[in-house]
Amino acid sequence: MNYTRKRALLACDFCRHRKRRCDGKKPCSTCRDSNADCVYKELPFDRVEDASPTAVIDRLARIESLLEHQSQQINHLSTRSSPISYPTSQADYFSPFQQQAEFLPSTSAGIDPQIDSPQFLIPKNHATLPSTLLSLPMVRDLLGEYPRDYFFEVEEKLPLPRLLGKLHESPLVWPSLDLNTLDALSENYFQIVHPHHPLFTPSMFKSWQAQLIHEKDMEEIETSICFCVYALGTVCSDNGGDYESDEALGLHFFQPALRIMLHKLVWEFRPSTSLCQALLLAASYFAHLGRPLHSWKMAQFSSRIFLGLLESRKPNLSCAEFEEVELRTFWQCFTVECDRIAELDVPRSGIEPLGDRMRLPHSTDPADNENTIYFIAEHAIRRLLNRIHNSLYGPEVGRASPNPVLPTGPNQAWQSLGLQKLLALGAELNRQLEEWYFSIPDYLRPAKGTLPLPNDRARVLRLRYYAARHIIHRPFLLQMVSRQVEGQSPSSSSVLSPDPYSESPVVLEKCETCIDSCVTYLYNAVDMIDKRSPYLWTFSQSCMACLIMLWMADNTPALHHYVPHMQSIKSMVLAKLEKWVAKDSTFAAEVHIIEQLNFSDSMEA
Repeated sequence: MNYTRKRALLACDFCRHRKRRCDGKKPCSTCRDSNADCVYKELPFDRVEDASPTAVIDRLARIESLLEHQSQQINHLSTRSSPISYPTSQADYFSPFQQQAEFLPSTSAGIDPQIDSPQFLIPKNHATLPSTLLSLPMVRDLLGEYPRDYFFEVEEKLPLPRLLGKLHESPLVWPSLDLNTLDALSENYFQIVHPHHPLFTPSMFKSWQAQLIHEKDMEEIETSICFCVYALGTVCSDNGGDYESDEALGLHFFQPALRIMLHKLVWEFRPSTSLCQALLLAASYFAHLGRPLHSWKMAQFSSRIFLGLLESRKPNLSCAEFEEVELRTFWQCFTVECDRIAELDVPRSGIEPLGDRMRLPHSTDPADNENTIYFIAEHAIRRLLNRIHNSLYGPEVGRASPNPVLPTGPNQAWQSLGLQKLLALGAELNRQLEEWYFSIPDYLRPAKGTLPLPNDRARVLRLRYYAARHIIHRPFLLQMVSRQVEGQSPSSSSVLSPDPYSESPVVLEKCETCIDSCVTYLYNAVDMIDKRSPYLWTFSQSCMACLIMLWMADNTPALHHYVPHMQSIKSMVLAKLEKWVAKDSTFAAEVHIIEQLNFSDSMEA
């Protein structure tokens, strides 16, 4: 029998010179016991890697540990004595046991639950929302007033497709169960949808499908999962933006699936992982339709049920063993909810704080190794994005500013932070971003830039990278823009004294990085907003935000020369978004906003 010895990917200098085993912590246990300085060499990027699945998972687990330790560095760089934690009024559905670290299992990277590491949760009323950009004076003067919750209100009022809007007004209609059709749809699902959220294996699904075919009218949660798979297998093939055809949207499968799972949600009194999975598939279905609020609602239901599972294990949670399917369910709940919090500042279920304690999933199917690695890498950067939101866009950033030129507050908060602290904070966050990027195995790591990539999972990771890089450097660009606006104001001399931002080469470099990140993001997002995926709405919002940032830079004399010709990029984004436009939808609002952003190259033409 072969035993794999667990060891750190890179030993510290002390352990390496003495040929001792290193656990990879900082400080490691050997250095701590010997009272020695624990120093790690930088890992060279061209180092030959062990690409075995076990080594890859261990490596991605180690980056989680490294980021956990690095979060303390962010905390020291901030003016706050500790990162934002939710008061009871903000953590909408926290259970008491979630606040107690001693009840929570350590991660697979071996982090001790007793380590007093700060939690970087996305703050309530954070200032990263696209609507925050819409309220900046320069943008407001062009577009008019937009409330902070504008996109939430738009989505809230948008009606559902006909069959879903009348979910309980007609009897349950069972779809035709032609095996050849079902096999084709499930194959679509596993090729296109499953890589984004590998919640279960194809063999598990086959057993559920066989039971469905044998039992026929079986109103069990496994039936709902099968119908969701068929609905997703249908809708992922519809890239024409058809909102009217029930058949193109797979509604004849999704309507009975939704009715079954909602019935179970209300009337089942024991939490089950299967119901969590069904609700997450429903969340994915709504996300494919570009309906973020309905997607969030399904994911939030799933999160609450999962928290119920944890509550039932509370007495033994510190040594709880989680099955692979439970870990995948948890991390999918975590990422979907955090995405919606970042985009719409929706109420929290309480799942987010557990991201620092739950261990990472492992692959149970050799054919699924790559999907698992992409899955883990995306959850890791979602956690890093949460840190960015917390460190740079917290509640004090969202509060109203006394400065009449900057009524929304972000620039005032960054200004009070001070340039040197903002630079240090941005540098540390950017270093963690690069650490995450190089933690991805060479053979799966998406190249930076705009070269074509082999699959959507690699495209998503590249877009996540540039989204993080953009918001890390956004404060510098907004500061520069606001200083230019204030400089043109008649009362500017009385508003502010001379500041270190204007004409600073370091700040200009950060602004250039922000501009480059926005442009590169747009070029990469064009392919993803051309088809249905769980990221359709997310990427469309980010495209609008990037274009607003670039428009502000283009209209700022100190930054204008960094902005490339934008008319062709703007036209490409509009062409893709227009196919999803429905009356009074977010997509229609985004198109309307983008059309009003006139760049200098279009005016020159």
